[in-house]
Amino acid sequence: MAAAEVRCEKGLRSFQFKGFTKMKKRQIALVVMSALAGVSHAQTAVQVYGIVDAGVAHTTKQAAPVAGAPTATASRTGIDSGLLQASRFGVRGTEDVGGGLKAQFALEGGIAIDNGTSTQGGALFGRRSIVGLVGDGFGNLQIGRRKDFTDEVAEPYSSITPFGTFITRVHANNLDRIGGNRANNMIYYSTPTFGGFRANISYGFGETAGSTSIGESLGFGANYGNGPFGIGFGYWQSKLGTVTATANSSSDQGATSGAGCNTVGLGTPGDTCLKTWIVGSRYKLGNFMFRGTYSQVKQPLVTGTGPAAPTFATAFTRTAGSGAFTPGGSNNSDASIVDVGVDYTTAGAWKLKSSYIQSRYDFTGAAPDGKLDQLTLGAEYYLSKRTTLYGTVAHMRASRMYSPGILGGSPGAENSTSAVGVGVRHYF
Repeated sequence: MAAAEVRCEKGLRSFQFKGFTKMKKRQIALVVMSALAGVSHAQTAVQVYGIVDAGVAHTTKQAAPVAGAPTATASRTGIDSGLLQASRFGVRGTEDVGGGLKAQFALEGGIAIDNGTSTQGGALFGRRSIVGLVGDGFGNLQIGRRKDFTDEVAEPYSSITPFGTFITRVHANNLDRIGGNRANNMIYYSTPTFGGFRANISYGFGETAGSTSIGESLGFGANYGNGPFGIGFGYWQSKLGTVTATANSSSDQGATSGAGCNTVGLGTPGDTCLKTWIVGSRYKLGNFMFRGTYSQVKQPLVTGTGPAAPTFATAFTRTAGSGAFTPGGSNNSDASIVDVGVDYTTAGAWKLKSSYIQSRYDFTGAAPDGKLDQLTLGAEYYLSKRTTLYGTVAHMRASRMYSPGILGGSPGAENSTSAVGVGVRHYF
């Protein structure tokens, strides 16, 4: 850069002659600034990236009560965004700062392709907004809003990668964070990888004056991968912030309304509102990938008993997370989820995939427990490295509880539903 400055200085002196116009000086100044900007940009790698995913989905049964037929159901067909993977747009970059370290940043927002709106509650960069340092011998430090480590166990070992939104509801309405929930005000640190092993600790500040516990979150975990084998675990817990019908001051922003730390009237600020952990493993054998996870969710503040059983005769459907006998609902104290699957990649451009998921729910003051079973099958066809065509079909059945449905609304008194979707995903 010093040589460039000398050349620019000599060039400027050579133009100091009588009659030299102000316009010419401005032009030279612009050239110099552009050259310096080019040198600075060469030190930083910035990338614009994203995923665009949308498809057509059909569900066989959704509650559609009318006068004289309170348990009526109807099918639904429509365009849905992110059937396989959530659509997003982001900017990320790194800069070599020496000593084996790189500065890093990422700003990423979710997009609903079917209507063009922002997801994650409309936040501009609701998926991720971080800054930090990363290095081979240092590890990975990030500060801001992001997912916790449970996502890094769910992604390689559960059915979320092959099936996306088709399997989040059977996973306790996503309370086990299988779909990658986020926390604000987070410090995230992962160690370097040693012999395939990496550990993590994350902390979300509650940022409440006079109390560190109000609204705080804490998580940790580890992962080991060596050749065809991998195994990992993650833990996450959150404490209640100030919750109203429209706002939640907890650092944990993951749960849907009425569940986890997004509850009104349960507990006092600083009480633990959610505990969840997940363990998973996978093994690759030729073209087959065998995978599985076990996760458990506890809502310590849930004490409501409700009725002794779901009242399908008079109230045959409930919104998941906000009513009795629903996943994460007002009397659902804990849940356990088993998720197993196998994928087969052909020698060509096809990937065939399958999973079976069963989740069980403890409802306070009721017996026996509720249960959801879901079988999911699908296929992907890779048109290129960046563009994939896909199809998915799933069937869910609920026992002794209200079904949350697979896509769209719940199925009502029938308590079973099927869904099929076909779409296209493109990376850029």
